[in-house]
Amino acid sequence: MMPREEAHAIFSRVLAEFAPNWEPLDELTEVTIRERDHWLSGIGTFGVTLRNRTTGSFKVLGRRGPATPGVTYHRGISFLVLKAYAERNTDPVRRYLDEIGLSPLPRTQPAYKTG
Repeated sequence: MMPREEAHAIFSRVLAEFAPNWEPLDELTEVTIRERDHWLSGIGTFGVTLRNRTTGSFKVLGRRGPATPGVTYHRGISFLVLKAYAERNTDPVRRYLDEIGLSPLPRTQPAYKTG
């Protein structure tokens, strides 16, 4: 498991690196099965509401909700994905961001000298 403060700090770095147009509206919170509208990714799932700075649309992570214009709902982010990112394994977080519609910036390819 991961402390909430650490998860929030890591997720903030994820957004800054891969989805800078999105900002969290609140702190990450642990999502549990006790919550009526939970949408877990397993044990140690965190949820948060994100807002797009440009369009004003919202993404709610870790909770389900009613169909609302400009709002989409997605499963929460697992602490294992955040832990992998903290260890500089970006593949799990890139796949998660792609799943929720925040396709990460393209990977830069190393330059190769020809000739």
